[in-house]
Amino acid sequence: MHPVFPIDSEGNFKFKPIGFIKLPGNAPAKESYAETESEIILNDEFAGCLEGIDEFSHIIVVYWLNHIKKYREQCRPQDREDVPLLGQLATR
Repeated sequence: MHPVFPIDSEGNFKFKPIGFIKLPGNAPAKESYAETESEIILNDEFAGCLEGIDEFSHIIVVYWLNHIKKYREQCRPQDREDVPLLGQLATR
């Protein structure tokens, strides 16, 4: 079984976090994050996985929204009333 993303005998994925995203203390609460610089903190055991990454201009970050407290099929981005309701997957 793979050490980071194991699959059980029924084909279900079990995710294990390899790090987290740290927002600055002054990050906007309900505004756009477009201008916010965040930091990706990788667990020490995965440091070797970064070898050569500085040769690339972009990376793909897959993340889990673990701080969402309530599931909603539709929402308004940043809870703005001037924005129409959108499906959750259309807001990410």
